[in-house]
Amino acid sequence: MRAILDDAILKKKINKNIPIPLYYQLKELLLEYIENSDEDAVLPTETTLCSIHNISRSTVRQALGELTAEGYITRKKGKGTAILPRKIKQDFLVILESFNDEMQEKGLKPTTEVISKSIMVPYLSVQKALNLSSEDEVIQLVRMRSINEIPLVLVTTYLPADYHNLRKIIHEDLEHKSMYNLLETKYDTFIISCRRMLEIRLAGDFEAQHLKVEKGAPLQYIETVSTDADRQPIEFSKAFYRGDNNKFFIETIKRSMV
Repeated sequence: MRAILDDAILKKKINKNIPIPLYYQLKELLLEYIENSDEDAVLPTETTLCSIHNISRSTVRQALGELTAEGYITRKKGKGTAILPRKIKQDFLVILESFNDEMQEKGLKPTTEVISKSIMVPYLSVQKALNLSSEDEVIQLVRMRSINEIPLVLVTTYLPADYHNLRKIIHEDLEHKSMYNLLETKYDTFIISCRRMLEIRLAGDFEAQHLKVEKGAPLQYIETVSTDADRQPIEFSKAFYRGDNNKFFIETIKRSMV
C-alpha cells in the first residue's frame, strides 16, 4: 500500500509557477489520494514529502495540519500519519427516508439511544413550526443516532400529540423500531414533504457530552418541518450532526424547470 501511495503522489507535481500556495497544492494532492484510498493507509513521512516535492518541512506541516483539523487524518508520534474513517455521505437533504433505512442501504450499522421522551406543552418556536396553540401538547423525543458505535447525530423531534393520537408513540420501542415506519404502519401518518434549514453551530455542554466532541466544536445543525399531503406540519426536528464525520449532498433544479 505504501508503494502505491508513493507512486500516486509522484505522478502529480506541485507547480511552483502559479499563485496557489505550495501547502495548498500539496493538501489537494493528498486529499485526492485520501478520497480514493483504503482507510488503513499511511501517508509518507514529512521528510519523504519534502524530498519528493522539494518543499520545506513547514509547508508540509501546514498541509498535514489542515487535513488533521478537517478530520481526514490523524498524526501519532512513532506511528506516522494515518487516514481516518471517511465522513458518511448523507442524502438527508434531498431524500425523505428514515435514518435506519438510509444507513442500512449504505451498508452501515445504525443504532439509536433514546435519551428522553415526554409529553409537554410546546415552546413558542415549536408552536409556530407545527401551527399549534399554547393549549396543545407535543411529544418530545431526544435521540442519539450512531453508526458502528460512533455518535453521528443528536436529534430532538416534536410531534403533535393529538394528530392521529400520536401521543401513544411514546410507548413504542423507538430504539429498535423506525419512527417513520411506525408513523405509517400504526398511526396512518405519512410524511410527504419537508422544509429544511442548515447552518453551523458550536457544541454546547449537552451536545458535546452525547456526540463525544469538545465543547465549542463545529456542528452541522439542521432544522426540519415535515408535512402531510394536506401540507399540515406533523414533525419538527432539530438535529446536530458531528462536523468531523458527516458530509451532505444537495441537488438543485433550475427554477424554470420545476
